[in-house]
Amino acid sequence: MPRTIRALRLHRDLVADVADVAVPDLSHGEVRVRTGAAGICGSDVHAAQTGDWIAYWPATTGHEVAGVVIESRASTVAVGTRVVVDSRVPCRACEDCAVSPRLCAELTWLGESRPGGFAEELAVPATQTYPILDAALPLETAVLAEPLAVVLTALRGIPDGTRTVLVQGYGPIGALAHLVLRGRGVAVSVDEPDPGRRAQALARGAHPAGGRVDAVLDAAGYPGSVRAAFETVRRGGTVVIVAIGDHPLDISAQALVEKGVSIVTSIGFDDDGIPAALRLLGDDPDAFADVVSDRIRLDQLPARLVAPAPTLGKVVVSFP
Repeated sequence: MPRTIRALRLHRDLVADVADVAVPDLSHGEVRVRTGAAGICGSDVHAAQTGDWIAYWPATTGHEVAGVVIESRASTVAVGTRVVVDSRVPCRACEDCAVSPRLCAELTWLGESRPGGFAEELAVPATQTYPILDAALPLETAVLAEPLAVVLTALRGIPDGTRTVLVQGYGPIGALAHLVLRGRGVAVSVDEPDPGRRAQALARGAHPAGGRVDAVLDAAGYPGSVRAAFETVRRGGTVVIVAIGDHPLDISAQALVEKGVSIVTSIGFDDDGIPAALRLLGDDPDAFADVVSDRIRLDQLPARLVAPAPTLGKVVVSFP
């Protein structure tokens, strides 16, 4: 009898359940990963509620994944290796990919174009895995490497010498950005309406929002968030947009030019993103561990995707 695993299934009618599915086939150059932890991203919730970006049905989403290789058809990755999975699926053949695969016009993500990490096992190309070199780093902390890679890439848009940064939104991306900037000696203030998240930011050393700053990181993405950032940043400052929102920007070109503000956008991460994030996590895992605020079982996941409850930080699906 064919072996099966438990996995999330998101159906075309946007009903989600957990069921037994066939073990994913393994092609040459691929590895089979036993999932240890899978983070819930806002894009997972959006896809579950709208069906956006999904290329196959029923879909097994989940792109923030850490686990252990249990089968390998690639000479470069050994069975038993603990890994974080690269969530990007670029074509790596176009002119945009030559600049950076994260800019690929055909870029898709794990879980959207092929089965992802909300399953007991998944199959991915060996080239999409990065070893967790620090043996003491728990998988539930290592799973933060993917969103941390997004943060590290976004922070490249903030000029060297920046002394003050306002972080708008203190979800997992905002919290990770705060911790990285704090480690660099930057004074961070936080604009977050949720009292629990705001208190958490202050407990980690952030300042309440107020006054001019050198740069703003928009990790909130609410209508008007970019304009709020523009009005807060000093003349000649920088606004980095990492949040994805579908609202138009209500700032005139004249206002931007006259104030001398630079608007920088950031999506995904480059090939060095996850290794850099894993090094940072390994250097000080205790500083990042409590970004994971909620741990749930796979059978609790469908309800969390359909009706997400407010949380202080990252929700992680833990696998026994």
